[in-house]
Amino acid sequence: MAIDTTQIIFYLFSFMIIISAIYVVTLKNIFHSALFLIIALFGVAGIYILLHAEFLAAVQVLIYVGAVAVLI
Repeated sequence: MAIDTTQIIFYLFSFMIIISAIYVVTLKNIFHSALFLIIALFGVAGIYILLHAEFLAAVQVLIYVGAVAVLI
């Protein structure tokens, strides 16, 4: 059972999403929480790239990450 490169990248993205989502919920500073939300949304966009859904990744970055950046 060989582990593929895309599988390793998927695990890295999922680990990044889970850790940053935990920080979003547990941090008391709203600014730091929003920064970790941006990291989580970039991780979701990375998973979309792995699934060959480049349009969804671009929409994820432009709309959601842009909205959080404007919120900050």
